[in-house]
Amino acid sequence: MKHLVLKTAAAALLTASVATGALAANFRLTIAAGQVPRALPNLEEVQKFFVPEIEKRIKAAGLKDTVEFRQAYAGTLLKPRAVLLGVQDGIADIGYEPTVFHPDKLPLEQVSFATPFCTSDVLKVTKAIDLLHEKFPAMKAQYDKYNVIRLAGGSFDSYEFFSSFPLTKVEDLKGRKIGSTGAILQWLRGVGVTSIDSNMMEYYNSTKTGVYDGFIVFNSAATAMKYPEAAPYVTQVRFGAAYAAALIINKNSLARLPKEIQQIILDVGREWGAVGDKAYEAAGVKGLADAKAQFKEAKFTDFPDAERVKWARAMPNIGKEWAQRADKDGLPGTQVLSAYLDALRGQGEKCLRDWDKE
Repeated sequence: MKHLVLKTAAAALLTASVATGALAANFRLTIAAGQVPRALPNLEEVQKFFVPEIEKRIKAAGLKDTVEFRQAYAGTLLKPRAVLLGVQDGIADIGYEPTVFHPDKLPLEQVSFATPFCTSDVLKVTKAIDLLHEKFPAMKAQYDKYNVIRLAGGSFDSYEFFSSFPLTKVEDLKGRKIGSTGAILQWLRGVGVTSIDSNMMEYYNSTKTGVYDGFIVFNSAATAMKYPEAAPYVTQVRFGAAYAAALIINKNSLARLPKEIQQIILDVGREWGAVGDKAYEAAGVKGLADAKAQFKEAKFTDFPDAERVKWARAMPNIGKEWAQRADKDGLPGTQVLSAYLDALRGQGEKCLRDWDKE
């Protein structure tokens, strides 16, 4: 079997000690992420909320058992694209998994990336995705294949365009090399660019050295990653917020824990999703304001509404294409697409294109 659950020091180790006449256990859990917490607000909330809240609730419940967390961020244990399989294999017990990296392994999680130009509201996007997880068993089954449980998911603030050249109209893109990641690359179809699969840890250097001319990323990362230094033209295209990450736990690691601690982790995990979304909602606005204040030489502009429509219309119907691919693989792609967009419409949002109806 290619991916086995490994019995390593990183996988929920148990040590026993005698305390106050009873046998108490200390469980060690490793959390891994390929990114730096300062750049991703909901990853930062793993440090600030998820870990301390679990410790607090275990203590408040008067449990003799404890959990000790080892936290490994910025790719120190697992690289950005290795978290899903790393948690499956037990290299880490819990992982911050950017679902956007895995259109092949987590295909149904990509629906918001197949429907750009819809909404910049982080909370509404995640609410729509959570409804899909309640309605379609196939959403959970994606994670079951990798022996992990999705504790919760979260969305990133609106994706925008950072470049070394000014962008005032769609035609300015022609002949350019643009970096982005995973399913986001679909947004570059039809506008005459060469797309390069990359990730946020590479955007700065790759643009600075001319490997590509720009990239698409969310505003909240701009200041922490110093992106305007390398890409001084920051254009608010308003592609929209997108569901892009999940907090996952290895099933075996969870099963080793006492039932009371399992429930605390499941409860706090769900709450982490809401806390992370609120952090992203605030960080998107603050990130843009901070970048404007810090990078005085950069040019911050709004992409004209007419050009946004032109960009959206230049794409093939990537929503229907995505749904049809999923259907062919035996997944409810068309149903998920319609349900997701209906969930947004039900919250008062209107996309530039009706990706499910055209």
